[in-house]
Amino acid sequence: MPEPIDLSGVHRELDQLKRQLCHCQLRGECLGCKGIEMIRQQLEAVSAAASQPVLLQVAQETAAKDMMDQFSKMQERLMGDPQIRQAAEAFQERLLEDPEARRMIEDLMRRLGEAGEEEPGPPS
Repeated sequence: MPEPIDLSGVHRELDQLKRQLCHCQLRGECLGCKGIEMIRQQLEAVSAAASQPVLLQVAQETAAKDMMDQFSKMQERLMGDPQIRQAAEAFQERLLEDPEARRMIEDLMRRLGEAGEEEPGPPS
């Protein structure tokens, strides 16, 4: 079984972004807090799924698609707010400037790409 992925750096950056976006004194009531928590849950789900054996990944595919649909809808709402969009762009820049965070993201994306290549084709 692969080693657990250390997401502490990404969580730290998400916490910092949440403080910048929050309008409710971190009570979890505003769109900024809710959006960051949704991203955190998706990050953890993707990380957990990517470290599972292939059969478990296939079993989790439908739930992941549903979550991605939710994420897309939330992203559309968030990016409609100019302040949130600017903060998200700044977060992305800072995240990609950190070599360790960048390595973690690239590793995660590589794993997701490998899992996608292993998916069986439609039955004949």
